[in-house]
Amino acid sequence: MFEINKRDGLARLGKIKTKHGVLDTPTLLPVVNPKILTLSMEELKKCGAQGIITNSYIIYKNSEIKKVAEEKGVHGLLNWKGPIMTDSGTFQSHVYGEIEMEPEVILDFQKKIGVDIGTVLDVFTEPGTRFEEAKKELNETQKRIEEADNNKETMMLAAPVQGGRHLDLRGEAASRASKTNAELFPIGGVVPFMERNKFKQLAEIVLACKKELDISRPVHLFGCGHPMLFALAVFMGCDVFDSSSYAKFASRDSLMFTWGTRKLEELETFPSEFSASPEISIHQLKSMQKDERQRIIAKHNLIVSFTEIRRIKQAIHEGTLWELVESRLRSSPALMKVFDVLKEENDWLAKFEPAYRYKTPLKTGKESDNRPIFANFKEFDKGDMRHPYFGKLPLHLSETYPFHPGLLQDDMEGWKMQEWDVARVRTILDYQFSKGIGNIFTNGDVDLVTSKKTKRLRNLVLDEKHLVSLSHRRGLFILQEQGARLLHENSESLRFRVVIDPETASFNREGKSVFCKFVKDIDSNLKCMDECIVVTPKDELVAFGKLIISPEEIRLGQQGMAIRVRSGISD
Repeated sequence: MFEINKRDGLARLGKIKTKHGVLDTPTLLPVVNPKILTLSMEELKKCGAQGIITNSYIIYKNSEIKKVAEEKGVHGLLNWKGPIMTDSGTFQSHVYGEIEMEPEVILDFQKKIGVDIGTVLDVFTEPGTRFEEAKKELNETQKRIEEADNNKETMMLAAPVQGGRHLDLRGEAASRASKTNAELFPIGGVVPFMERNKFKQLAEIVLACKKELDISRPVHLFGCGHPMLFALAVFMGCDVFDSSSYAKFASRDSLMFTWGTRKLEELETFPSEFSASPEISIHQLKSMQKDERQRIIAKHNLIVSFTEIRRIKQAIHEGTLWELVESRLRSSPALMKVFDVLKEENDWLAKFEPAYRYKTPLKTGKESDNRPIFANFKEFDKGDMRHPYFGKLPLHLSETYPFHPGLLQDDMEGWKMQEWDVARVRTILDYQFSKGIGNIFTNGDVDLVTSKKTKRLRNLVLDEKHLVSLSHRRGLFILQEQGARLLHENSESLRFRVVIDPETASFNREGKSVFCKFVKDIDSNLKCMDECIVVTPKDELVAFGKLIISPEEIRLGQQGMAIRVRSGISD
C-alpha cells in the first residue's frame, strides 16, 4: 500500500495506493466540509490536491447529506474521483465536548459510503489531561483500533496515536498501533499545541511517536495545515497532512505564507507573488465582497501550501531538506525552540542519516551544529589541519566527504589537494571503517593505481589483490571481493556485518539483493549507504555491497530491500 522511493533521513518520497488513485507523499489533504464548499473540487485539483479529507460524522449527522452519501457514495456526494479520507468525529468531541456516536457505527458508515481511508473514532486526549486519565483514554483508543482492525474489510484504516503531552504514552500508543494492520498512523491530539504555537512540544510528540511506529507505513499529522510547519514535519517523518486552515484563515481575511500569516488589512502590497489571481492588486482584493474575497484568499493559501510541498519534495530528492528546515524554523521565536529538541534527539536522528550525500552539506548558521549528519562523524585525536567547522582532523581527509572545503567555501585557508600516498589511504580507510583497518589493508606490497589522465587514485591493490576502489564523488572507498574477504577475516562479532537467514544465502551468493525480512541481525554502527558484508549466523561470508537503509529502519519494521549486493561470494 505504501511504496517508498527516496529518503532524506526520516523524510521520504512515497506513494500511497488507494482504490481511487495514488497519493504522492508528502502531501496535503485539504479538508472539505460537505455543507460549506469554500472552493470547488476543480479548484482544489488545480491548486495541487490529489486527495481530500472530509468528516464522516458531519455527513452522518445531517440526514439529507447522509442520504446522498449512502446512495452515491462519498465520491458521488463530493464529486471527487480521487482518494478520499474521512475523519471520524473525534475533533468535534474536542471542540464541542462528547459526541453521540458509537465507534463501530461510524466505522461501518465509512465502509458503507466507500471511503478509501477511514479513521477510528479515537479518544481525543487534551494537553492538560493527567497521566492516569490519559492512560485510560489511550487504552480505550487502542481497544477501538483493534476492533476496527478486525472489521475494516477492504477499507484502508487510519489508527490514531494519542497520549496527550505524555511522551512515554505516545511511544506506547505508537508501538501498540504498529502491531495492527492499519495502513496509516495519524498523530492525533496535536491541534491545541499548534494553535498555541507550542511547536517545541509538537516536535517532542512527533518524535516520540516515530521512535516506535512501524516505519514502513505512512504517518499522518492531524490538523497540520500551515505551510511554515510542513518542512519540519516531513523532516521528522510525517508523510500526510490535513487541515481546513486554508479556508478558516481565509474567512478571517488572513493570508498564509511559508514564514507566517498576515491579515489582509496589514498588507500594503503582496509579500510574494499572489498566484491565486496575479492580475488582482492588494487594494482590489480589499474592496471585494466578502464571499469572493474569501474564495480568492483560500485559493492563495492552498497554492502556497502545495508550492511548499513541491519545494520539500525537491529538497528530499537533492538531500537538502535540513537547509530548508533551518530557514523555516528561523521565521519565529516559537519555531526556533524546536532546535533544542533536534539537538536533544540528534543521536537518534543520526541513525537515519546516510554515510554520505551527493551534495556537500552547508553550514548556514549556528543551528547547523544541530544537524544530525554531523553526529556521525568520527573523532580524531591528532591531525595536521584545522578545519573551521570540524576543528582538528588529518589533512588527508581534506577531500573526503563531508570535510571538503565546499562546506564553508572560502574559509579553508591553507587547504590544498594532497598527493596520493599510503598514509593518505590509511587515514581514509580508518575514517570510513574504523581505526586499524588502514594498516590491515596496506600491510604488504601496496600498489596505488591512479588515473593516467587525472592522477587521481582509482584502486588499492595489496599483494596483487584488488581490495577497494575510490569513489571520487564522495572521497570514500568501495569494497571489492578481496577487500570484503580481508574485512571479514580481520573483524569480530557483528562488526561491518549483516546477518541473514541461511536459507537465502544461495540467492545472495548469486548477487541478488538482501531484503529486510531476511535480516536476522546487523551491526548497529552501520549507516545507510555504508559498505558492508553479508554473513550467515555461522559467520560464513556470503556477499558484500551497500546498505541502503539504516539498522534502525530495519528494527522499526521497514520492508523492501536492505542491501544492494555488489557481488556474491562462492563457498
